[in-house]
Amino acid sequence: MKKAMTLSVVVAAAILISGCANKVPTYSNAPQNMRAVKTIAASASPVNIGKFTSTNEGESKVMCRLATPVGTPDGMTFAKYIEDALSTEMEMGNMIDPKSKITVTGNLDSIYGSTTLGNAYWEFKLKVSSSNGKSFDVVSRYDYESSFSAYSACSEMQRSYLPAVQELVNKIVVHPQFKELLQ
Repeated sequence: MKKAMTLSVVVAAAILISGCANKVPTYSNAPQNMRAVKTIAASASPVNIGKFTSTNEGESKVMCRLATPVGTPDGMTFAKYIEDALSTEMEMGNMIDPKSKITVTGNLDSIYGSTTLGNAYWEFKLKVSSSNGKSFDVVSRYDYESSFSAYSACSEMQRSYLPAVQELVNKIVVHPQFKELLQ
């Protein structure tokens, strides 16, 4: 009986600490990105957004505290999520033309999510390229609050992915070389 009770306590604690699978929210545009794209639109022609790839091809989730995966909606890759995010922002600024001679693509060199108490963040390293031969690298780090409990930490990791990608997109569209990719 004592073994059964101990096992029950251990299982209950594991469930409470580990949490469950977390899906990041679907991308939604950010006002600061819309403003930046509309500024660009005043002096640039619309472009096509091509496929974004990833050094870790097919990556769509990361493990949070070795307990639960944090992943994208519908299992799309992290690279596709970022591609769709940039497309959304460019579309809102009337900067998309599928027939354009210029296509902007990207390669997600790395993505890292940390839930360490006092040092929780998402970090992206991305190369943005144009069919005109020009490119630049972007590193974006988005810090957020974490928690001691795995359940809360993983929920916060999941919740913070959207603003982390919004910040990444902002760093792309305000980058001094972004306009060069559109020419």
